[in-house]
Amino acid sequence: MVGESTALDFPLLSKDDIKGITMGVFQIKQASSYANEHIDEAGHYEVWLSTEKKNLLLASIQSKHSNRKQYYAIIQYDSTTVKEWCCQCPNGNRTIGCCSHICSIIWYLGLARHNKTPSRQFSNNYMNFLKDATLMLSSDDEETDDDDVVYELADSE
Repeated sequence: MVGESTALDFPLLSKDDIKGITMGVFQIKQASSYANEHIDEAGHYEVWLSTEKKNLLLASIQSKHSNRKQYYAIIQYDSTTVKEWCCQCPNGNRTIGCCSHICSIIWYLGLARHNKTPSRQFSNNYMNFLKDATLMLSSDDEETDDDDVVYELADSE
């Protein structure tokens, strides 16, 4: 797991460096969303480092289209840049640019984790603003009965 203080030797990258890898900005715009879903509540970003080959990492990134799909992404890097990558997603083996899964890993490890301002907003934080409907008891005089209301399809002409 990679936290803010983890000594992963992934290169520090600029937005322009990442734009050169992605060959555009679409993936960069998606990167923070994918990365935020990958960061746990303790602020760790889970990647696996190869024990056989130096500077090779693997991450499992969840698809934003399906909660049941996980894509494995592999990235090879050196001390200054990202060298090669591949991903199991349908766009993962592009010959030009990279997919959003790869970009999210590069964006987080090369840029975002070095920023001191947190970019993570956990979706469970929003639960504080919601109330459980079963706990909301209404009195009899506040109840509205919709059974007597007749609805009909509006004419579109």
